[in-house]
Amino acid sequence: MFIVNNKVIISGTAGFIGFHLANKLLHAGYEVIGVDSLNDAYDVKLKSLRIGELKNNEKYEFHQLDLSNPDSISQLHEINSDAQVFYHMAARAGVRQSFLDPYSYVLDNTVATTNVANYCKLTEISSLILASTSSIYGDSGESLMRENKDERIQPPSVYASTKLSGEILAKTILDESNTKVLIPRFFTVYGPYGRPDMSILRFIHWIINKEEVQVFGDGEQRRSFTYVDDVVSALVKVMSHTSSDTFNIGSNNTVTLNRVIELIEKSTGINSIVVNKERAMKDPDVVKPDLSHIKQTLDWEPTTLIEDGIEKTVEWYLENLELLKSLTYIKK
Repeated sequence: MFIVNNKVIISGTAGFIGFHLANKLLHAGYEVIGVDSLNDAYDVKLKSLRIGELKNNEKYEFHQLDLSNPDSISQLHEINSDAQVFYHMAARAGVRQSFLDPYSYVLDNTVATTNVANYCKLTEISSLILASTSSIYGDSGESLMRENKDERIQPPSVYASTKLSGEILAKTILDESNTKVLIPRFFTVYGPYGRPDMSILRFIHWIINKEEVQVFGDGEQRRSFTYVDDVVSALVKVMSHTSSDTFNIGSNNTVTLNRVIELIEKSTGINSIVVNKERAMKDPDVVKPDLSHIKQTLDWEPTTLIEDGIEKTVEWYLENLELLKSLTYIKK
């Protein structure tokens, strides 16, 4: 891999995975230029907590920047002169919310990615690592979803459509350029500092505070829940890959939402009050990743059991109880 220094740009460092990635690289001795718009897609107090943690490291440099703005290309030029790796982790996530506010998803996922790709082309950055999502596969049933084979021509949600569009635009813009495009696709990531609109953190919050646990459907839908430390270890390996490629990053084992609730009950010692709601629009029954490509190419596979990951997440919630109790937890 051609990297002239240990400096990287990471967009979305106020976000869940971007924060953990930045933290990992900082502790490995990298200099991190962090970019984030600090939008209100979910409670900004959590984003501020993450940024506050990162600013404790002198190798971290933060810039508030909206990458969907056309001026962002010139602004990126001003803040970076020599980083050779751009982790574009910033995105607006969430399937249900994407139907409520499609315009914001187009701006934050498709337009912003187009601007980042153009910036990488102009500056001849060595690698663009573009975060994507398993949502582009839709419901997998019993099949394992494979890269460059099982993507939906018509993705099942606005969110998935904007992410797949971002992938295609980045690859098209950077075709025959000096920038590699590496696309990690995440499968239901969870863990400490997770988003308050995602199921595991919401379930933990509701159970600990003895509130109703809202489950959309019967709770038997299965997910490839993947602990965030495993995801970050994969992202670090992706940086060393020598050619453009796409990788599924997920867990080999799927777990039902009902099983997750049972594990949280066991970890907290508190019984849940489950209220089943109408099944969410476009909510798949199961999404399973084929991990053969990333295992063979990067020698990566997940190592954290769901039992251990949930216990660690519960511990983190309890350590930050007062702040996390005050967050707004999306119930749509």
